[in-house]
Amino acid sequence: MGKDENGSFHPGKGKPSGANKSEGLGLVGTDPDKMDEYLQKSDEYTTGPDELQPSVPPAHPNRNTIKGEETKTGSNS
Repeated sequence: MGKDENGSFHPGKGKPSGANKSEGLGLVGTDPDKMDEYLQKSDEYTTGPDELQPSVPPAHPNRNTIKGEETKTGSNS
């Protein structure tokens, strides 16, 4: 960081956002030994390739309810 008015040094807080991160997308494949378990859970909680069962509750039902909608009012004319 730097020094304040009294000359006291204040070190930076935390780590930089890129610290200790590996290169690449960060995706990890499914272990072949656990593939049957993965497929079983997938069938249990989904109805299609990208659709959850109706009985599965969403994590945050009210989060981002207006995501993608225009939020500004008025005109810029």
